[in-house]
Amino acid sequence: MFFQSNTSMRASSQIIPRIELIRERVFQTFSNGPNKGENFEKNLKNLLSVMDKLTAEDVKLDKSLLKAHRLAPVTYIEILKTTKYVINMFVLRPESKLPLHDHPAMHGICKVVSGKVNIKNFSLIAEGFSTLGMERLLTVKEPERTLTEKDPAVLLTPSKGNIHELQAKEDGAAFVDVLAPPYSSSIEGVGPRTCNYFEEVGENLGYTELVKIENAPDFWTDVSPYLGP
Repeated sequence: MFFQSNTSMRASSQIIPRIELIRERVFQTFSNGPNKGENFEKNLKNLLSVMDKLTAEDVKLDKSLLKAHRLAPVTYIEILKTTKYVINMFVLRPESKLPLHDHPAMHGICKVVSGKVNIKNFSLIAEGFSTLGMERLLTVKEPERTLTEKDPAVLLTPSKGNIHELQAKEDGAAFVDVLAPPYSSSIEGVGPRTCNYFEEVGENLGYTELVKIENAPDFWTDVSPYLGP
């Protein structure tokens, strides 16, 4: 019987593309649904530890997409899509943004792999509270941050940081996104999970009030193929 040494096992793991490790850990974490299983928090922590190290080279980012010559402000790249979770990449032209939007009863992980991204996050006022069917929301506004490829991945939960806006700085930016469950998946008793857009309207009772808007007219995407492993 052949036993592989720890050294050779580590050497073998090093040749596995990092994005493949992320696929495996996303499956481990979300294949049974978020918050399911006794190992969910441990699996989520392990997934984040790999996402923290993700680079533009790992996903073979075509940096020409960062230039301003394309009509759409944002390019969408699908890496993996299942009924339980999705892995995507968004490429933002200089100064363009993903407008303020929610993730109904979803977990999300965002990792910047190129450029600088200014991120605004808003948290729901109570655990278990949802944006579903709400026209106005009271939220806790988190401190704004500027993220680069050197920063760790950002986690949002069904309540913490669930509504956010991401805007590229002057050189454009790209980030990889993990969402679970994906948009359009069904919410029991409600229907398809939709992406809703909001705008900030002021303070109310010590919270930041957001109002739902029909659409974001300055936001649309084109599509590019995934070039990575």
